[in-house]
Amino acid sequence: MGGGIASQPWGAQLLLVALASARFGFAFVLVPVFARDVIPPTVRNAIILTLGGVAFVMQPSVDPNGMGAIQWARMLLKEAAAGLVIGFFFGTLLWAIEAAGEIIDAKVGATIGQVLEPMGGNMTSLNGALLGRLANVIFCASGGLLLLVGTVIESYAIWPIAADWPSLDMGSLAVFENEFGRLMMLAFLVSAPILMVLYVIDAGLGLLNRFAQQLNVFSLSLSLKSWAATLLLVMLIPAIAQAVVNDLAERGGVVKAVIGALAR
Repeated sequence: MGGGIASQPWGAQLLLVALASARFGFAFVLVPVFARDVIPPTVRNAIILTLGGVAFVMQPSVDPNGMGAIQWARMLLKEAAAGLVIGFFFGTLLWAIEAAGEIIDAKVGATIGQVLEPMGGNMTSLNGALLGRLANVIFCASGGLLLLVGTVIESYAIWPIAADWPSLDMGSLAVFENEFGRLMMLAFLVSAPILMVLYVIDAGLGLLNRFAQQLNVFSLSLSLKSWAATLLLVMLIPAIAQAVVNDLAERGGVVKAVIGALAR
């Protein structure tokens, strides 16, 4: 694109900049850090267009004069697909950490206390909101935003805007199935230590109720499990933070490998 910028009319240049920005826009949609309630839409759109302008001048020359509406739509859909793939592979870790908090609250019995999660725009449990925000803070503090932007920019070299649609097969579908499985595995791995302790507490209270039936075990269980889950969660925060940092270090290579496989 960079070679013929000056010779193209302003309308065509704006369309090409918007097209180059689409990959950033759709990638940011799936990352909770860029949610509407976190970053104002005007600021977010300005960031997307700025990054899209950088990607625009880095691309090979594309002549928009010979392109019809169908070609524009095909290119836009391709850019949207590329952005969603990148955002999905960066967002699964953050979703898994939040899901772990919801699994813990489901076992505690505290899912009745739902709060609005501004980063996702949906209702979630208290521990889900806590772990979700913790994961997003670690994501930003450990260079996740720079890695995300760098991965999107590098994806233009692997899969340029002018490139055609890939030929998808069942192997491509298996990549996304494996990532969904990985999301659930991470959610249960993070919540597993706390779940084990909660099951032990349930077993102990059941045994206590067997010999002291006059006690209100139900009222005791909610308080005991809430305290135990909170204490263990505080103790596990350093391990969760380190897991997010370690996984984030591998995300860029994984996403570029997936984009490279799709671009073939």
